[in-house]
Amino acid sequence: MISMLTTLLSVAALAAPAAPAFDPYNAYLWNKANRDRHNGKVDRGDWFEWWYYKVVPPKSETTSDEDAFYFVYGIVNPWDEARSNAASRAYVGFGSFADKRMAELRLAPGEFRGSYDSTDVRVGGANVATDRALVGRVDDVEWNIALERDWTFNAMGWAMSKDWLFNIYWYPAQASAFMTGDVRIGDRKIHLDHAPAYQDRNWGTSFPAWWTWIVSNNFKSSPGTVLAAGGGRPKLAGGFDAFEGVTIGLRLGGSGGPEYAFRPVDGDRVRVDVSFGKWEVVARNSRGEEIRISAFAPREKFMDLKFATPQGQVFHDFEALRGHVSVKLYKRLKLVAALESDDAGIEYGSADAHALENAFGDGRAELFR
Repeated sequence: MISMLTTLLSVAALAAPAAPAFDPYNAYLWNKANRDRHNGKVDRGDWFEWWYYKVVPPKSETTSDEDAFYFVYGIVNPWDEARSNAASRAYVGFGSFADKRMAELRLAPGEFRGSYDSTDVRVGGANVATDRALVGRVDDVEWNIALERDWTFNAMGWAMSKDWLFNIYWYPAQASAFMTGDVRIGDRKIHLDHAPAYQDRNWGTSFPAWWTWIVSNNFKSSPGTVLAAGGGRPKLAGGFDAFEGVTIGLRLGGSGGPEYAFRPVDGDRVRVDVSFGKWEVVARNSRGEEIRISAFAPREKFMDLKFATPQGQVFHDFEALRGHVSVKLYKRLKLVAALESDDAGIEYGSADAHALENAFGDGRAELFR
């Protein structure tokens, strides 16, 4: 059994001065403006935010070539400590893709603690998430993991600071990271040794009509390369539908390698098509760069992660973590890189279950009208 005392001590050690510079968007954001103004006000509108982590370990003595895990820590309607809304909650979630195992702990919102000044999230006291460590226990699943940050991608560009503009925000705070530590599932013990990992943030007032996501930091013959692509159909302030699109970040090679960005908020052109379980993305920016992404995973590799929105609606998040992705990057029509990975995270989420069926059936997920 993993020692919670040892774990909490390791979390404290990982918060030493050698830690990377503080990232304000990887910290708690609810009611922050009121806190900063010292006005005593408390936001009481619909709200959610979560910290999501994934790891796809290479095959080893304790892992198979099908293993992949996710961990999520979150809060919905933090002001609603009396739980007047059934959707209000603090929660911790875990998923194992090899055996399609999901576990979740739901507590009252008052059981959540988040820091405005560091990445430090605590649910129920014993479950802790930072940008450097993860501690958790749900049912017979337990984990104690250290994280090493590799690359951050600002997916929303200038819009990140406009907290009134969209109903949902997505930030790959650790678009690439590495995990070292232990996971226990029942009697099974898994050891992670510098395994390719990822962490992002979502927050806002409601969910989009749909979203999609393709990420990997383990490409064949291209160590250090990272892809982070995500987006959907958010709403603008006032409830109006915003433009549809996906933001894409690519870093070639390791730290210091060239970086490429394609963002709809910057006027870059991005097109997405999801059909028959295949994700196709084409994007061009004003610098003469073009990226073509094709991702696929068979239906049996996906799990349906269900999230209740702040309004109580069930949102189906259809996700695989060992999909295949190919990436081709062009600059002024010249091929710069051709990349392949079999460890890609692929996702399509919607409140419309029929749209999910279309993505793997005879129809098409109509992402663009």
